[in-house]
Amino acid sequence: MRLADAIFQRLKSETDVVFLIPGGSSMFLVDALGHSGIRHISPLHEQSAGIMAIGYAMASGKLGVVLTISGPGATNAITPCLAAWNDSVSVLFISGQARTEYLQGNTRARGPQPGDIISIVKPITKLAYQPETSGHDCMMALDKMIELCMTGRKGPSWLSVPLDLQAAEL
Repeated sequence: MRLADAIFQRLKSETDVVFLIPGGSSMFLVDALGHSGIRHISPLHEQSAGIMAIGYAMASGKLGVVLTISGPGATNAITPCLAAWNDSVSVLFISGQARTEYLQGNTRARGPQPGDIISIVKPITKLAYQPETSGHDCMMALDKMIELCMTGRKGPSWLSVPLDLQAAEL
C-alpha cells in the first residue's frame, strides 16, 4: 500500500468529506482520495476549500480536511488555517510537496513549486510536519495530528507530503 492510500484509509474514520484543489504535487494523494470512498468537493480556490472545511468541522463535530498542492497553492490555505487556529476548529491541512531531492539547497532553481510551508504554518498549528524519509513516521505523525486537532483546545494541524513519499510503499 502506498503512503497516500494509507493516509486516506486512516482518515475514513475521521471525516466524511475532503475539500481539495488537485494538482501535480499532490497527484498520488488525489488518486488515493479518489479510491478511498471518501466524498470530495473541489471548489475553485484553496482558501475556499479551507473555509468549507472549517464550516464542515463546526457543523459536524468531525475533522475538517483540506488537500492542496505545494508552493503558492499551499500558501493560499494559510488564511483558513489561521481562522481555524483562532477559532479553535479541528481542521487537518494536507499539502503535496516537491520530491525530497528538490528540497535541498536553492529550491527556486528546480522542482515544481517547492516551498517550506511547514516553517510558515508552525506558529498557527498544533502540529506541522513533513516526512523526510519514512512513510511510517508520516503515519505516526498523522495519528498525533488527528489527536491534537480533536482533543483539548481544538485547532488545525498541517501535513506536507513530498511527491516521492506519497508514492512510496509502506
